Amino acid sequence: MTLRVLGTNSAIYAATTLVQKGAAFLLMPLYTLYLEPAAFGVIAIVTAVNGFLTIAFTLGLTGAVTRFYFEYQEQPEQLAEFWGSVLTLVIVMSTLLAGALLLIGEHLLRPVLGGVPFWPYVALGVVATFFQPFITTFLSVLQARNQPGRYALVSLSNFALMTLLTIAFVVFLGWGVSGALLATLLAAAVFFCVALFMMRSELRFSLRWRHLRLALSYSLPTVPHSVASQTTAMSDRMILNSYLGTAVAGLYSVGAMIAMGVEVAAYSVSRAYLPLSMGALQSRDPVALAELRAMGSVIVATFCLLGAGVGTFGAEVVRLLTAPAFQGAAVVVPLLAFSGVASAIYYVLVNILFFDRSAIKLLPVCTLSGAVLSVCLSLLLIPVLGLLGAALGNLLAQTLVTILVAFVGRRFDPVDWQYARYLAAFLLSFALSWWLSALDAGTWVVTMFCKFCGLAALLPGLGLLLWNRPLILPLAILRLLDRRPAEAAALFIRPNPAT
Repeated sequence: MTLRVLGTNSAIYAATTLVQKGAAFLLMPLYTLYLEPAAFGVIAIVTAVNGFLTIAFTLGLTGAVTRFYFEYQEQPEQLAEFWGSVLTLVIVMSTLLAGALLLIGEHLLRPVLGGVPFWPYVALGVVATFFQPFITTFLSVLQARNQPGRYALVSLSNFALMTLLTIAFVVFLGWGVSGALLATLLAAAVFFCVALFMMRSELRFSLRWRHLRLALSYSLPTVPHSVASQTTAMSDRMILNSYLGTAVAGLYSVGAMIAMGVEVAAYSVSRAYLPLSMGALQSRDPVALAELRAMGSVIVATFCLLGAGVGTFGAEVVRLLTAPAFQGAAVVVPLLAFSGVASAIYYVLVNILFFDRSAIKLLPVCTLSGAVLSVCLSLLLIPVLGLLGAALGNLLAQTLVTILVAFVGRRFDPVDWQYARYLAAFLLSFALSWWLSALDAGTWVVTMFCKFCGLAALLPGLGLLLWNRPLILPLAILRLLDRRPAEAAALFIRPNPAT
């Protein structure tokens, strides 16, 4: 059953991500002890710049590696030549652009860096960005092939090396921000070599124009989308840094790290969901499309619950994991957690735009609108509300992008998604989480009890909204706890007469 495959593969991707993020959470007290809020701000700005540089270095070509796997998978020779041509072009472009930035980047990037020095911080990020696309491409190939086990092995090994190097450089050698960025660079360089070695028999390095023309015709329309998505994701940090300094941007980054558990989980599920979605859209099989619709509703319910949980207990997590100087980060957690929920719904609905070659050109319209709104709201709200304004702008922008993707994709999508129900579930969960996050019932024990009861009440509410069956989620949870995943999955496949 497709839903069971999604669950199994998502569990592997999610476990991989949870190990990574769980270790990052456990190490947060250590990092906040050795790094000041301003240091976190510097890392946030370098990360934001690197995101934009990755787009310039690759022109979205790494996405074509995954997309055309589904068309060339029965032609291994053509696939090897296609992949080789794409990666050769990426290597050439990355080499030229990285070299140019190391020569003139200090002057070129000065307007967006604020008080962050180009040397050594941004320079280290530029070199790391040169290596990163190849690791991402290799992981995407494993994802497209439905090989979550190998994906987990490579991803966790990369993370383990970077973590060990970070601890060595930051904690033991006392190199601060430079040590953290150097650790990222060295880990990226090592796994660049690992990726090329593991793909050596599946690549034929060349520059075949017929393959590059096909790849570029697909990837170039996604570049504005990637720029817009990166702008939506990072403009809040960059504008915070510009208006209020790196220390405030650092506080925001710590809150975002806690809320990012929702976004990371959404991305983990999307990696398992993508090949199943592409396969169903390719076949147009009614049974596969019905299961795709069922998966969408399960994903929406799961992430509404997850976002509500993270938002509700965000302040407690901040107090537990960070030094006193970072306690102000708690205010942004509920808003950013639901930005992650909006992303999860976006991942469910956006695949049709990536799949349909006529629809891909409309995707930038959605994401550019979100980027413009994100920048405008950040410029408007940050001077007035500070951290809260940045988080609110991020949430509203991501929600707008998701709504626009649903609106545009509806005319192409063979799946009859429950758009209005998804929106209602999102709003209900957010309102409850926002209220519970500020709840103070007098004592800590009573407050925690009330919060848990509030979250438990969300289960029948979501069941009623999405399936007209208030007990469906508790029943599914009980069957999962009783190790009956097939029966849990079958609950959601049953046709819903009301829709």
